[in-house]
Amino acid sequence: MKVFGVIGGCRGKSGLIQGVVRYLTQQGLAVSTIKRVSDDVDLDRPGKDTYCQREAGAREIIVANSFRWALMHEQTGVFDEPAVEPLIARLSPVDLVLVEGFRLAPFPKLEVVLSGTDRRPQYRDDPSVIAIASDAPHGGALACYDLADVHEIARFVERQAVRFEMRVHA
Repeated sequence: MKVFGVIGGCRGKSGLIQGVVRYLTQQGLAVSTIKRVSDDVDLDRPGKDTYCQREAGAREIIVANSFRWALMHEQTGVFDEPAVEPLIARLSPVDLVLVEGFRLAPFPKLEVVLSGTDRRPQYRDDPSVIAIASDAPHGGALACYDLADVHEIARFVERQAVRFEMRVHA
């Protein structure tokens, strides 16, 4: 499997990733995604059976139906962000995994930078950010793509993604 990251503290990431996934799957690639969500998001609700099972001490819970399944794993510690490698290792093999929002992940990344925001872009301090997608021109040494040019960005992502080697632990 190959892996590529997309980061940026703005509303443009999710739409870009949807477009990249759509384009690459239309080209015949199998694509999976891992999305970092804010720490206050919980996929479960108080009172539901699975929530009560978690409160009782279950470490992992799988919810499943005829169409999909999801694994919920309780973290035992507090982290700045979870390590992404064990999450990738849980995925079924695909051609490409897009990792959204994991700014500390050791994979090449594209940063979405929108005009009019006062957030300091990570690309200035992070050598793993190798390109920018923006709604405004950016000067500098990094490749800069128009955020609306999803097909060109998808081709760049496909070329720049790096191989992820599954590590088997004994």
